[in-house]
Amino acid sequence: MAVAYVIKENCPQNHVCPAMKHCPTRAIIQAGYQAPEIIVEKCITCGKCVQICPKGALSIK
Repeated sequence: MAVAYVIKENCPQNHVCPAMKHCPTRAIIQAGYQAPEIIVEKCITCGKCVQICPKGALSIK
């Protein structure tokens, strides 16, 4: 089963994750400016977050 995940080394962690508002299932959460997290149970692997992230910090595998 494919799932989205965060590559923390690519995330600058100094901003609100732009992919959060584009996730149709709200599977991306973020505490403050920390790296976002994916709620695997909610993720439908649509790939929208991967397309939106300007730093390539989100991927699907």
